[in-house]
Amino acid sequence: MNQEIAAEVLEKVEEEVISAKEALRQRFAGTEYEYNYKVRGSVHAYVMEVLKRRNTIDFLISLALENKKISEVKPFIRNILRIGIYEMVYKNVPPPLATDSMVRVVKKRYGEKAATLVNGVMRRAEYIDLNAEIKKIKNKVEYLSLKYSHPKWFVRYTINLLGEEEAIKLMESNLASPKVYVRVNELKATIEKVRRYLEDNKVILEETPLPEVFKVVSYSKPPPNLEWHQKGYYIVQDLASAFVTHVLNPEPGEVILDLAAAPGAKTSHMAMRMENKGKIIAIDNSKKRMERMKAKMKILGVKNVEYVVEDGAKFFVGDVDKVLVDPPCSSTGSFVSYPASKWRFEKSKFKSTIKVQRKMLKNAFKNAKSNAITVYSTCSITFEENEENIIYASNFFKVEKIEKIIGERGIKEFKGKEFSFYDKVVRTFPHRHECAGFFIAKLVKK
Repeated sequence: MNQEIAAEVLEKVEEEVISAKEALRQRFAGTEYEYNYKVRGSVHAYVMEVLKRRNTIDFLISLALENKKISEVKPFIRNILRIGIYEMVYKNVPPPLATDSMVRVVKKRYGEKAATLVNGVMRRAEYIDLNAEIKKIKNKVEYLSLKYSHPKWFVRYTINLLGEEEAIKLMESNLASPKVYVRVNELKATIEKVRRYLEDNKVILEETPLPEVFKVVSYSKPPPNLEWHQKGYYIVQDLASAFVTHVLNPEPGEVILDLAAAPGAKTSHMAMRMENKGKIIAIDNSKKRMERMKAKMKILGVKNVEYVVEDGAKFFVGDVDKVLVDPPCSSTGSFVSYPASKWRFEKSKFKSTIKVQRKMLKNAFKNAKSNAITVYSTCSITFEENEENIIYASNFFKVEKIEKIIGERGIKEFKGKEFSFYDKVVRTFPHRHECAGFFIAKLVKK
């Protein structure tokens, strides 16, 4: 049963503190012949949709639990309840059907007593008017948090950053299905050849400002499940992510340092632009991620990468032509694709992430030739990780203007801090630009 597998994956996400995509990858590894793409797609949808709405779903479960706290419920049972509530409230599955499915799963695993608990919670939840209960909440931030299924810290932050109306639009876009883009891998096929192949396979495409990137409008079979994707003729990559490589503009014969390379989408894009000529020194501090990246690069026909398991904030080679700094970040621009991350925000971790980002910027400066270009990018919308880091970097880099092919300019001022380079950088927002929320800055070594 798809719901049972989804509950196992959700439990794994919760217990092991990993991303949903990684938990799904681990669950389905080596099972290509056991589960077809429709089963995998269904499980993926359950996991992502439940994670997107987790706080609101938990609010309803807590009301239906009566005298028991949700934290006291076994992790698997908690997650099967989340799936049942999601089906009943958001998927419009008839309550008796949703209840019966969850009860059968739990009865098989844990017996009659656990099944009775699930049955009682589901039946009580059926008669609770969720919207009416949310409307009773007087605190505005808490109300918006439950109405739009985002943590309170994010509600407060985005209202301060964008204003209430735009913050709501952003949160709504984070609850929608993510826009899918494919990037042609010209190391293996031409743009036109891939376009014809996808259209022949009933994938409806739309052009973007980047010639090798297409927006997927609709499909009968998901593009990642088609043969040419397995062969590396194209990859799924967000439009804003692909634009980062265009800003860096890698050229054949150059030596490029990629300070946080895995999983490698941007690295492979750079190799393509370089026609496999020159060298990319790819740094990542995880041996496992690097091994997966190597396997991916082999499929894509990438041959000019030197792989180094090292700390991108410390690694030194010196005298490189260009540097890409795409560091670990809060992922606040990618909640639609990585919904688990929005429930894990910690202020101390956020501050330490910013320190790492700044160390990487400083290390990029040390490694770059005089007048060499460094591109800094994050999939974050926060001012601190973006504009504020560029204020820091401007002490040793010159900020150069990016041609705005997509997106918009940066934030001029936030909480009393002014950013004088706002018209030189590029930002994208999911609700405005139909792609992940990115920040991109182009820096030149003075």
